[in-house]
Amino acid sequence: MNKTQVQELEIFIAVVKHRSFSKAAQELMIAASAISRSIQKLEFKLQVTLFNRTTRKINLTWEGELLLGQATQIIEQLAKVENQFTKAQLQPAGVIKLDAASPFTLHAISPIICGFQQLFPKIKIILSSSEDNIDLIERNVDLAIRIGELSNSGLKARKLGNSYRKLYASPTYLQQHTAIRKVSDLASHSCLGFAKAEKLNSWPLLDNDGHWLKIQPQLLADSGETLKQLAVQHCGIVCISSFTVKQELESGKLVAILERETQQVAVPIYAVFYADNEVSLRIRCFLDYMLEHIDLGEQ
Repeated sequence: MNKTQVQELEIFIAVVKHRSFSKAAQELMIAASAISRSIQKLEFKLQVTLFNRTTRKINLTWEGELLLGQATQIIEQLAKVENQFTKAQLQPAGVIKLDAASPFTLHAISPIICGFQQLFPKIKIILSSSEDNIDLIERNVDLAIRIGELSNSGLKARKLGNSYRKLYASPTYLQQHTAIRKVSDLASHSCLGFAKAEKLNSWPLLDNDGHWLKIQPQLLADSGETLKQLAVQHCGIVCISSFTVKQELESGKLVAILERETQQVAVPIYAVFYADNEVSLRIRCFLDYMLEHIDLGEQ
């Protein structure tokens, strides 16, 4: 039995259920004219009249009653078969290769991996870290995490949330240097900067002219993790994503500064993948799990 034949039977059953073409159309979310054409086509193929129609009522004929019993059995049997195949896929298996920048892997992905594997023990996770955007096919990657607005790359994407950059320093550093009460006070402090991605050296603060504050760092690194450790070691003030400093804040190694002055600039975070993977059950399971459990420290 092909898809069209199944649809004809489903339409027939819906008309019987509601005794109305229009109500059947509403349930199936198709045009009433399509319902009428389908019934006419079915009657023509079977060479019978299925309904006695009046302006007010639609009643089954004897042939219609006979078809109803058989159609119901067919649809129920098809549902059972579909359910069996669905159950067979409830424990997806295979490999997921995930690529993300090191800070995201360390602070957002790693904390949820054990929980995911307990639910889906047949899925093997391979984590790799790249600081730059990679070619998924060339690197044989199933999923990649992209932070920031996406270019039109032909990839499918699911948004995981947003990250927000804030300013942090160690309590020891703050005790040893002049107080920081306003944005202009930063000029006399050691601001830690990025050697790469220089746009990250524009901090989410407004200077006296209403522009984003552009820092002039004396100490730079190409990794947010390195800059964070420098801040922990009292070397200066760092501006990084809030989800990367949860442990340091809880332990008191770092504290947030100028929170009122910091502009809440949302930086979107996406999981990207090729369209072929959109229907992969193991990929869908992992994406759904990430969306439910990942902690980005959003505002």
